Amino acid sequence: MNQTAIKRPERNVPPSLIDQREDSSGEQPAEVLDVHAVILVNYIRIHHVLAFQEFAKRVRKLTVLLSVPMEPDREWDTQWGDLDVQVQKNLMWTSKWRHSSGFAESNFIHFPIDTLARLRKLKPDVVLSYEMGARTMLSSFYRKAPLVMVGNMSEHIEKERGILRRTFRKLICRSVDFFTYNGPSCKRYLNSMGIPDNRLFHFPYCINNATVFDGEKSINSGGKLKLLYCGAISPRKGIVQFTDSLAKWCSANPSKGVELLIAGSGDLRDKVAAFGNDSLSINFLGNCNTEQLREAYGEADICVFPSLADEWGLVPIEAVASGLPVLGSIHAQSVEACCEESVNGWTFDPNCPDDTLDAIERALTTPRSMIEEMGQKCKESVAHITPHRSGNLLADAVAAVMKTIN
Repeated sequence: MNQTAIKRPERNVPPSLIDQREDSSGEQPAEVLDVHAVILVNYIRIHHVLAFQEFAKRVRKLTVLLSVPMEPDREWDTQWGDLDVQVQKNLMWTSKWRHSSGFAESNFIHFPIDTLARLRKLKPDVVLSYEMGARTMLSSFYRKAPLVMVGNMSEHIEKERGILRRTFRKLICRSVDFFTYNGPSCKRYLNSMGIPDNRLFHFPYCINNATVFDGEKSINSGGKLKLLYCGAISPRKGIVQFTDSLAKWCSANPSKGVELLIAGSGDLRDKVAAFGNDSLSINFLGNCNTEQLREAYGEADICVFPSLADEWGLVPIEAVASGLPVLGSIHAQSVEACCEESVNGWTFDPNCPDDTLDAIERALTTPRSMIEEMGQKCKESVAHITPHRSGNLLADAVAAVMKTIN
């Protein structure tokens, strides 16, 4: 977007407008914007659908452009709800992402070649494009509407990017009018790229209530303490290192019976299973559907999330919403944003075995009556993280953008 086409703000958004954005989670109906919004994203998961459907209620028209229906490594069903979705012509290739923490993972790169042609046909009033890649670069060539980059990223991951990608992203930033951020780490990263606060809006992930256990929870004072891990059994998720530390703690504390429930699958299953001992039983639940995941949250006492790198991480906030305190990695942005030490969880650095052991000690020596009390605080701490709020924050951001350029 060239600077003559869009009038950029020269001062901060007025405080009253900021307050309106943050208070938009109430139930009062909000004004519908006379705007056709187009969102471009690689693919959409159910939490995207829920937030986009709420956003669609606030605009005259919403069109979602996808690079692919679903990426190859995802075992999820394609769900678009009642959204107006179009799948683009896309070139996709796979690169290997190698992280300094020691893991390597496939990364899918998309180049939706018909982006400009579709935008010219749709004639949107505002364009919202996910991430700082080819999708946003191509969207910037459409100069008849403001461009908002939707940011879902964290410092811990982005610092690993090479010099070519960092240079490319700086060039993209010059073509984007406004940005959204999903959490505090994303905001710090965008600030470090030279993006001032007056061009930033908060657009957080939301919770899919279908996965949330809403029944009463109680801990059996005489039984094993049940820990739940949800996710891929893969190197990036840190589950091998965590289970190793957990097994060592259990061996040193044989009177503290622990059961680790694992909802997920992956190549490292046998490695994880090998850590079981007399004090630690490991139970593999396999890939769980929504109902099974909800039941797992209801059965467990504590959720563990030892990720080595997650730009967000939905599991911790779903667990907290289910009344489960989270024993979580500081390298998952959702843990940083939503977990308060000894209030609704415990945090640790999964790259530091001593810190991991210390966090396990703090969590597993917490009196069970206190864990139950923490469960109530858990639900209260994330009660505001709803699709309604996320969709309305995005709509209020668009309202602010349109007011600024008019």
